[in-house]
Amino acid sequence: MGDGKLNNGVSGKMLRKGEYTIYNGREYRFIESDKVEAIELISNDKKDMDNGFTYYKNNIYTKMVGVSEVKELYSINPYAVYKGEVFPASEEKRTGNVLLATTNTELAKRMGFERTDKYMYSKSVEWDEVKIIEERKPYSLD
Repeated sequence: MGDGKLNNGVSGKMLRKGEYTIYNGREYRFIESDKVEAIELISNDKKDMDNGFTYYKNNIYTKMVGVSEVKELYSINPYAVYKGEVFPASEEKRTGNVLLATTNTELAKRMGFERTDKYMYSKSVEWDEVKIIEERKPYSLD
């Protein structure tokens, strides 16, 4: 799982994945910008329009800020602990359940995963069957 920090017990039924930063004391997802030393913050909170965010589309608001204006840049990857094993996790759009994945054939068979690709096995589980943990790694714009 790399050298990232793990945060245990994420609350709320939402998996965070991608690049995040702290701006004005709040955490935002961000994407890299074409502008040098700048990033584009992403929010789903309409109230952020009071803080200079502009409406993009479908409850998405964005704001361009300089890298010097934010605390740190980091990448988050979600994992789920299921029956004592750790799996990469994603949110299953259709059901809202947690989707676990593995390429380990023996583990997949033991845990009752279905083969979904040549080398990939997955299993849909309820949120209360797993403990979500997050791997946090420093992110660089280089």
